[in-house]
Amino acid sequence: MVGLLLAGAAQAQVNQGTTGKPTVSSEAKPKSQPLPDVKVPLLAAPISLKDFPDMEPRAGLKEQLGYATQFIQNTPVDGAPGTERTEVYLGHTKTTLYIVFLCFDKHPELIRTHLARRENILNDDFVTVNLDPFQDRQRGVQFQVNPAGVQADAAWTETGGPDYSYDQVWDSDAKITSKGWMALLAIPFRSIRFPPKSTTWGAVFWRNFPRNSENDFWPRVSANVTGELSQEGTLHLEGLTGTAGSHNIQIVPYVLGQNEHTLETLDPTNPYWSTRNAEATAGGEAKVVLKDSIVLDGTVNPDFSDVESDQPQFTVNQRYPVYFPELRPFFLENESYFATPLTLLYTRNIIHPELGGRITGKVGRTNIGVLAINDREPGQTVPVGDPLYGKKAGFFVGRVSQDLGKGSNIGLMYTDEEFGGGWNRIGGADFTWRMNSHWTTLGQMVESSTMQSNPQSMATVFPAGYHAGPAADVQVTRSGHSFNLFDEYQDISSGFTTQVGFLQTSNIRSDHLHATYQWFPKHKKVQSYGLETNQNIAFDHAHNRVYHYTTVDPFVLLPNNIVLAPLVGQNSDTVGPQDGYPMPSSVNFTENFGGFVARGQPFSQLSFNLQALKSGNVNYNPPAGQVPFLMNQETVQALITISPVKHLTDDNTYLLDRDHNAHGGQLVYETQTFRTKLNYQFTRAISARVIVEYDTTLANSLETSLARTKQIQTQALLTWLPHPGTVLYIGYNGDIQNYNHHFCTVLPAEGTCDPSQPILPRGPGYLNDGRQFFIKASYLLRF
Repeated sequence: MVGLLLAGAAQAQVNQGTTGKPTVSSEAKPKSQPLPDVKVPLLAAPISLKDFPDMEPRAGLKEQLGYATQFIQNTPVDGAPGTERTEVYLGHTKTTLYIVFLCFDKHPELIRTHLARRENILNDDFVTVNLDPFQDRQRGVQFQVNPAGVQADAAWTETGGPDYSYDQVWDSDAKITSKGWMALLAIPFRSIRFPPKSTTWGAVFWRNFPRNSENDFWPRVSANVTGELSQEGTLHLEGLTGTAGSHNIQIVPYVLGQNEHTLETLDPTNPYWSTRNAEATAGGEAKVVLKDSIVLDGTVNPDFSDVESDQPQFTVNQRYPVYFPELRPFFLENESYFATPLTLLYTRNIIHPELGGRITGKVGRTNIGVLAINDREPGQTVPVGDPLYGKKAGFFVGRVSQDLGKGSNIGLMYTDEEFGGGWNRIGGADFTWRMNSHWTTLGQMVESSTMQSNPQSMATVFPAGYHAGPAADVQVTRSGHSFNLFDEYQDISSGFTTQVGFLQTSNIRSDHLHATYQWFPKHKKVQSYGLETNQNIAFDHAHNRVYHYTTVDPFVLLPNNIVLAPLVGQNSDTVGPQDGYPMPSSVNFTENFGGFVARGQPFSQLSFNLQALKSGNVNYNPPAGQVPFLMNQETVQALITISPVKHLTDDNTYLLDRDHNAHGGQLVYETQTFRTKLNYQFTRAISARVIVEYDTTLANSLETSLARTKQIQTQALLTWLPHPGTVLYIGYNGDIQNYNHHFCTVLPAEGTCDPSQPILPRGPGYLNDGRQFFIKASYLLRF
């Protein structure tokens, strides 16, 4: 559970809306406060960076533009003026909103930037505008640019922060000068959803200054107040009526050509080779915007070929399932409309869809989200002749919420998966209550009903029989500059099941408490220091303790966002017959630990995040017939990014998990992961990427039932992406593993497979179980 620690300790957290006012050192007061309103005049013609020679508007232009300045720090010194001057000029034509940032810098040679893939700019200097056209102070859209002109955009929610799956078509430009750098954002109105007759929008401008660990805002986004949009300024768009707004239709057809040779293991009793030579497929997505704020999305035969890959995590000997984030664009877009305290929609459960549609948007103060899509996967996991072979599962999700003002809302949600006469249905209510500028409470209560599929089928989508039960979640957050607190209580009944969402386990009552306290000295070498605590405790409904995890770590924040923190704590896990082990009673395993965390970006060419721990662990995978036992564990997590030249980025990951029997010292297992991702950016649109990942598990068969595994995955991808929707990919994916080439354990006398042994046993060599060469092209048609 230590992997949750220091996720945000001593870090500028304004983009999650989780900081507040210092109580130990007083705020630095700026000499004057910026005006929270700015006019955005109607322009006769578009503007460009050429209109700002020497980082000043050309003669006669300044009087035609809106103007905002007096940026104020949020971190590291809340309320102090920005250490460097930032100016913003604004205007709009009938079709486009123009925003120009002038970022002055006395040391332009220290500006951090590189030419990167779209949205990979968050370690650079960058500028941001967060627009809230509906002025509900809960949802916005965020546009960002670094000094190389590379774009990033995101959907913003006050409770969840940025969602970078949001992609829109807009233009940007940037330039480094002798006085600093400047950026232009040209955002078409048809790329923004806004009320049809509104001429005032909420807005926040933000400059990120990484070498100072500094974030400057207009208007002031105080660390004394929860959230960012809750403190937004107002843009008055003169002459907005009659502009070419957000009424539009988008169609994105795609074609895919591939050669593929893959070992299919969907039916675990019958693995077979699937070979497709010169195969061509087609499909696409369509989008219609109604009444400026309701979006209808449809997809036919969506292609989810891997052009992205999961970041490695520890997955061996885990007590509960591991969460992997969604990477597929269709499911990522507007996912915030389905977000609730309990994760009731986890779209990675939808594996191989054929047809789907979605409605998301806002009518007045009412937020709407509806998703309906099928999945071919369940019918492909059973052998031919099974009554459910070839059948499709249906997923149906609906959510509606009502804004109540001041960041509060109430909502209803319903999810349903149907397959083979069985179902998993969940419905319930939730709320968000912003009590004051520091405290926010979220809550949800739902009930599930689950019935197994056709009992004559081998499909195991739903558990056998009928199950039903409630689940509840309550979260309390306190945001402050010095003191931050998060507490979440969950009560999941034994009958509750979610096949559409993500749930680690049922039959549990748990509480997770996380708190930090920081001090802010007045010298620059140490920007802050503090103490972080983390506690997780859980019991089942029979009052058996399940786990108790406690961590304490002091930390210090230095310039360049460098955090140093030693970790100490004590964990304990309780397992027994209720967990399915042949044990007469429950046993509690105590696991003391200590370690160290370090992360930061000392140079523009280097960033790192390191964690090393010595602790205890439980062997949840003992040999057959044996019971869990205590192990001594050593873990290392290292993420290092190197950018030796402006165009090249090298992301490296190393994971180590080594465990020995605590009562004999014998090695139980050791897992290691090495992953490197090289990306070379020829231009903002053209890039080449190579990923190589090696995963290995060394297992002692006398101590664990884990198999010895070795896997090497390779990916190569050439990308041309002039703007979202229009893209050309040329790629190769390969995979080799240490599978036995016979697919089974052969009986020497008969020469046939041993039915008592598992299919696809591991062997001494390697088997190339998958390779794919593909070319994919899609094109955005916009009307």
